[in-house]
Amino acid sequence: RAWAALPGWARAEAPMPDATTLCHGDLHLGQLLRHPAPDGPWLLIDVDDLGVGAPAWDLARPAAWYACGLLPPDEWFRFLAAYRDAGGPAVPADGDPWPALDVAARALTVQTAALAVAKSAAAERPLDEVQQAVVDACDRMSSIPPELARGFAT
Repeated sequence: RAWAALPGWARAEAPMPDATTLCHGDLHLGQLLRHPAPDGPWLLIDVDDLGVGAPAWDLARPAAWYACGLLPPDEWFRFLAAYRDAGGPAVPADGDPWPALDVAARALTVQTAALAVAKSAAAERPLDEVQQAVVDACDRMSSIPPELARGFAT
């Protein structure tokens, strides 16, 4: 249900809007380091998946973790502030970042939940706490009242 609620472009059924920005392709908090440590500038490493696309996808994983309750708010806001201070293109320089991140975070949550369920079933074991958190988030996403879902571009 959460997958079906995503706009067609997030499911690769339509062209993606703004696919012209240089993107990391696999951004997560483990891809950032300070050099020289401990106070040097933040550097983005592991650019194997570098390409052009919609910049919101680069923040999908940390945004999804935050939305699922897996990334503490203080860490999310610190990360977001550093991203904005560096001029990151995925979100506006100020104000609510969520309109720019919502679809990508939802899509990554659905993908993560599907992989979790598949791995758990293959291993014949129940979902662990983190896996259950993303599955629960999908359940919440699919039960959004229609009046709130109207702003969700299709």
